[in-house]
Amino acid sequence: MKKRIYVAIAICAISILVVGCGSKPTSSSPVQGSDPANTTPAPIANPSEENGESQEIEVFYADDQLLQVEQRKKEITFKDDSEKYSKTYAALQSSGQTELIPLWSNIELLSATFDQGKLTLDVHIPDEARLGSGGELLAIDALKGTFFQFDEVTHIDLLVDGDATDSLMGHAELEHPLTRE
Repeated sequence: MKKRIYVAIAICAISILVVGCGSKPTSSSPVQGSDPANTTPAPIANPSEENGESQEIEVFYADDQLLQVEQRKKEITFKDDSEKYSKTYAALQSSGQTELIPLWSNIELLSATFDQGKLTLDVHIPDEARLGSGGELLAIDALKGTFFQFDEVTHIDLLVDGDATDSLMGHAELEHPLTRE
């Protein structure tokens, strides 16, 4: 039932965006390739880190029309599980492709902690990073898709400046915690 409500909200928000009432975030990342079908993993960490482990992950971004999320593969290098989650978040912040919009690009990760299946992400959202309701729903979907790929993550608690807020950016309800579906 909640999924149908989210879809209805997303359709309404997209309609508003189409008529020009919303603004689309832009990627400030350099284009990695000119081929839109390019799925070559883009390294986001220095692979020569001593004692680091590399892992190919799936990262979700919005399409250039802000209609849906699309996944791409990236490689991250990390020393421990805590760093794995912060590097994964960093991957959400840059797509490296102009046709994919990183919805978390201007949202600062304050901390990432993991305990008994629950990943807690504390973020700071500056005013220029706020999206409309459709973008907010896509951002949450991108976050869930990216972090729930890790089998050990069963819940995500998303905090804004240390607080469990009712909404991420003021439009869509934010559950505490988000659960794997």
